[in-house]
Amino acid sequence: MTDERGHLPLASEEMENNVREVFPIKTDPEEFAARDGVGWLDFTFHEYRFSDPELDSWIHTVGRIVTDPRALEGVQRKYLSEAEFIAVRKYMEDDDLEEDTDF
Repeated sequence: MTDERGHLPLASEEMENNVREVFPIKTDPEEFAARDGVGWLDFTFHEYRFSDPELDSWIHTVGRIVTDPRALEGVQRKYLSEAEFIAVRKYMEDDDLEEDTDF
């Protein structure tokens, strides 16, 4: 955990366990953000710090990407096929982001 996150509240043990269950932290955080970031545009887990340094780093990397439209587009271009990229960008432009779509 870096000093730059020292001002953030520490996640509870329950939150840390839930985050571990929800997120595939063995997956590269850039690839996760590229493939699933569109579903996490309201991502707030990076507003906490985690006692596990690997989890903390992973969460903060994902948070940085999904909250920065240019960073998100960059990793989408890197990891997605052209068809996947077009589909996810169209999905992001739609007014109704709540509706699930199959990419």
